[in-house]
Amino acid sequence: MAADLGMAALSGRGRSRRPPTVSPSPAPVLRCRGRGPAPCLRSVPSVKDRGMGSVANAEHAGEPSRTIGENLRAWPPPAVAATTSVAGSILLAVVMVAIGLVITRSFLSPRIVGWDGSVERWVEVHRTATLNTWSDVGSILAGAGTILLVAGIAIGVLLIRRLWYDAAFLGIGLFIEFTAFLATEALIDRPHPAIVRLNSLPATSSFPSGHTGAAIVIYIGLALLISSHVRRSAVRIPTWIVAPLLPIYVGVSRVYRGMHHPTDVMASVVLGVGALCFALLAVHAAAVAADRRRDRRVETPRLRERSEVRT
Repeated sequence: MAADLGMAALSGRGRSRRPPTVSPSPAPVLRCRGRGPAPCLRSVPSVKDRGMGSVANAEHAGEPSRTIGENLRAWPPPAVAATTSVAGSILLAVVMVAIGLVITRSFLSPRIVGWDGSVERWVEVHRTATLNTWSDVGSILAGAGTILLVAGIAIGVLLIRRLWYDAAFLGIGLFIEFTAFLATEALIDRPHPAIVRLNSLPATSSFPSGHTGAAIVIYIGLALLISSHVRRSAVRIPTWIVAPLLPIYVGVSRVYRGMHHPTDVMASVVLGVGALCFALLAVHAAAVAADRRRDRRVETPRLRERSEVRT
């Protein structure tokens, strides 16, 4: 009898199997922040995941952009971008006016104006028919029609691809450059070079060079956008070789054709680069504000659930 029970126990133990192990479902990914009332939140789609370009990724925003976005997180992102853009345009205009005053109305003005004049006279003496043609091409590259055409195509493609912040970056950059340019040229009112001009005299004054500033915004801005989406060196390297050369070509052409003093073109580098920097600040601040608004929408239901459970 004992033997039968032992055999039954052995046979039963042989037939018994452990229940299949069920792996627990992965815990929801948490994104932890070191600031704010709720540092760890459930992951929500980031700016990049929602179809926005990495040029406006909130994770890449610097401290100024984060500060603006945090302080204006209750505002809609377009309002954050617009406010930052207007402020950037005003600040850039102040900087450009200060540079213009140093060039035209300071104790350094005689030396600066004398150097400008010597370069302009040298250029006028060494003009040739071939260089005249090439300089005309350089001016066309940053003419109003060309800039509007290139910007319109680029922004249209970005909007079709739903890269909202990338399109805003390019548009904001041109807005800041144009408004700061108009304010500066009206306040400084510098005469054009006193040499034979190869173009008709524009309605605006000589300082700064709007062509050069616009060329920096559109061509360097496009290079930044291309680099943010394309990782292949075969594309990035040629892009960054050509992009800086185009504004240089435009600036030299404007001096050659007698439309601007050399220092007008040099100061326009500050105008173009400053416009791009403030445009990046605006879109990054808007992206940070958008992330904070999404975080609040995700966290609010969780806080309500916790309060209901406690009660």
